[in-house]
Amino acid sequence: MKKYEKLRTQYPAYISLDQLRVICKIAKRTARYLVENNIIPAIDTGRKTWRYKIAFDDVIAYLRKRDKSGSMIPVGATSSRTTKRRRSFSQAVAPGQEKAVVEYFADVYADYPDVLTTNDMAAMTGLHKKSFQRIVEAGHIKVLASSPRYIIPKVYFWKFIGSRRFIDTWSNSDGFIKVLEGFEAWAQES
Repeated sequence: MKKYEKLRTQYPAYISLDQLRVICKIAKRTARYLVENNIIPAIDTGRKTWRYKIAFDDVIAYLRKRDKSGSMIPVGATSSRTTKRRRSFSQAVAPGQEKAVVEYFADVYADYPDVLTTNDMAAMTGLHKKSFQRIVEAGHIKVLASSPRYIIPKVYFWKFIGSRRFIDTWSNSDGFIKVLEGFEAWAQES
């Protein structure tokens, strides 16, 4: 914790958004997100320059919290590729309700074989096949065989579907949006 105390000698009691960005080593968009969503409290001065006045103590508190629990920003929330349609299951699933996503996929795709390929997983989720190849290569889904194609048991796929890694995935793909809308309709009926 001493590493943050050293910063106190370099910065005043109140800092600007740009100084926040430098201290936290984050992008401008991310710094603005933190302040506008009150993750780091700030005074909005209403001026064009130095609009936000941020207490240095609040920045230190944020950095300590970030060290303990990781990023507090949802995946894709500060991406430059955001559009009105950009969506994820995290917008439709409350924390602790991840099991509902697995139940939906198990219900809708019950007729799929018990062993899947990356093409099957892409068709089921609306994500691109290469996305699943990267996910498998990173070890987020267990595989039975990897040559010449990945062979994944359905139970391993269900486990991945219920993980925060999948639920927090953002996509603009039409297929993904259809799957997500199908889940939302299914959840309302249930």
